Amino acid sequence: MRAAANTTLRIVGALIVAAWSAVATATVDGPRPADHLRLGHDARVVVFAPHPDDETIGAGGLIRRLVREHASVQVVFMTSGDGYPDAVRAALHGRAPHASDYLAYGRQREREALAAAHRLGVPPDAVHFLGFPDGGLDALWESHWSDDRPYTSPFTARSRPPYPGVLDPGLLYDGESLIIAISRVVLAERPTLVVIPHPDDVHLDHAATARFVVEALDRLRGHHQLPHTVELLAYLVHDPLWPPRASETAALPPPRRIQDTEWIALPLTPEEQAAKATALRAYGSQLAFMSDLLERFLRPNELFGRVDPALLARIAARH
Repeated sequence: MRAAANTTLRIVGALIVAAWSAVATATVDGPRPADHLRLGHDARVVVFAPHPDDETIGAGGLIRRLVREHASVQVVFMTSGDGYPDAVRAALHGRAPHASDYLAYGRQREREALAAAHRLGVPPDAVHFLGFPDGGLDALWESHWSDDRPYTSPFTARSRPPYPGVLDPGLLYDGESLIIAISRVVLAERPTLVVIPHPDDVHLDHAATARFVVEALDRLRGHHQLPHTVELLAYLVHDPLWPPRASETAALPPPRRIQDTEWIALPLTPEEQAAKATALRAYGSQLAFMSDLLERFLRPNELFGRVDPALLARIAARH
């Protein structure tokens, strides 16, 4: 990675100076309360989601609260979720899917995302689709950094964003182009808070989303285009040790598997819980195949992690 050497040195001290107090201060009994988070009307927040539905699963209650407090909220979808062969095959009643079928599925998931955002109170002009390859973000991070070797989606057969209305249809599927797209949204919003998937999420698209956003923020800071006071919080969706859903009254506990993170609990009001449930119901294509996962997050709280900067530095140092 072209910026790896500078990234490793800068990210330790600068990535989340204002956000990181000390992991050691967190108790082993549970997450800290979220009453100290800056979530007022002057907050400017960008939520990054690998696929349509992740923003609601991980942060639907937070998004709803921010909207109700008249904060600025932008939601960014890295992919349009078009690489889901089982779902596409089911809709075709046994016929082998073509690239056009995956594209149609991606458009459906974009419509669902807009409907979910509307139910949370986020207007369409605050929803951004980057159109990068579902199932391919990790490949971009690992081996497709420059535009002379763009990645081609095995599902849509495209090597650039194929959907109308994406942020920049001229970008190729490569890591540098994805950094450009992320940076454009961040520079336009000048956020006080950025919300990303946790880098230890076991889904590769989720982990890669975290890496790309961390890299983009670090580059912007290195060029003095973004202050060091931007807060960074992470949500977790895929974890093999998540407990099964007991009831909507059982709080989501901090993940036992993940270290180097201070977990913060955001209690949700009944109205926020209802808005999140309504938004999740907009994702009919996903409820048909993974209702257990989506409904597992219908809880009276959401969890957000402040990730140790040293962990983020190790992630950046992999390249």
